Order: sequence, then C-alpha cells, then structure tokens
Amino acid sequence: MDKISLRRECLDKRRGLSSRERETLSQTIREKVESRPEFQEARVVALYYPTAGEVDLLPLAWILLAWGKRVVFPRVEAKELVFCPVEGEGDLREGYKGIKEPITSPISQEEIDLFLVPGVAYDLEGYRLGMGGGFYDRVLSRKGRWQMALGAAYHFQIVDRLPRDWWDQRVDLVITENLTLTPATTRYLKRR
Repeated sequence: MDKISLRRECLDKRRGLSSRERETLSQTIREKVESRPEFQEARVVALYYPTAGEVDLLPLAWILLAWGKRVVFPRVEAKELVFCPVEGEGDLREGYKGIKEPITSPISQEEIDLFLVPGVAYDLEGYRLGMGGGFYDRVLSRKGRWQMALGAAYHFQIVDRLPRDWWDQRVDLVITENLTLTPATTRYLKRR
C-alpha cells in the first residue's frame, strides 16, 4: 500500500475511535511510557500537543514538571520544528494548522534527551509515517546518538513494513497499548 492510502486508512481508524476509547487507550500508553527508564531518567523531554485523534500524552507533561524536569513542545518556524519550554497550559497558543504551540523562546535541539513523537503509522523497524510535511523526519535526522525517540501509537497503527523514501527516519522505540517495539522485539517478530 502506498503512503497516501495507508495514511488515509490509519487516520480513518483513528477518527473512528470514540472519545472514551481514545482516552482509555491513551491512558494505558501513558502508563507504559511513564514506566520506561528513558522517560524517568530524561532531564528534558519533547512532547507534542495531540490532534486528529493522536495518542494523548499531554498529562505526562505535568508529571514531568512536578518531577522538576524540563518539558518542551514543538513550534513550526519556517517549515522547521523548534522546541520551546512550557511550564503550563498558559505557555501554549493555537498555531500551525490550529495545533497548540508554545509561545516561549526555543532551546537547542541538542538539549533534549527524549523525543515523544506522534505518527500516523509505524512499522516493525520503527520507521514512521507522519502527516506528510516531513517535520519530524528533519528533527530525527539531526538527533544525536545520546538522544532517544519514542513513538506512541494505537496498536492498529503498526504495520509490518512501511513504504520508505530516502528521507524517512525511524524512532528507537514504539509503544502501543499492548506492545513495546524495540530492536530486539523487531528481530523476534520478523522471525515468526
């Protein structure tokens, strides 16, 4: 299946979730993310503001702030994402395509320890299909070896293999309500 068809199919499934289903699944995924050592040990975490039925990780921002961590959200500037610190909902305003963005000044991407990344679909190797703008592909292409990228998705967003272009980037880990994909998990699933 091509990217356009796969994107449409996954977005339709995401939109088909009731608000109750979305919240229940998001809560399970949040609990799994929160229990990860990468999350607990990170000093600066990049989150995203959920839109179009994405997994809602927003409550994790307030947990991190209570732990004394720094939380940053993306803002679109000149077709690139910059990451800006947020200390509460008051630091967010409607921005690019109606998505809430921070109004604070950006920090260097190098300061971020963990990126929590949205996606429309992921495959068993951690490659992701986004909304088509390439924003996160550009961010992930500049990610340092010390930085981790974690994708959050509903289980139906996982496919065996996505169609790929040279610019497509992958995440280090994908968490769904009933699966955590790591390189070791991927090798096991591919052998089945």
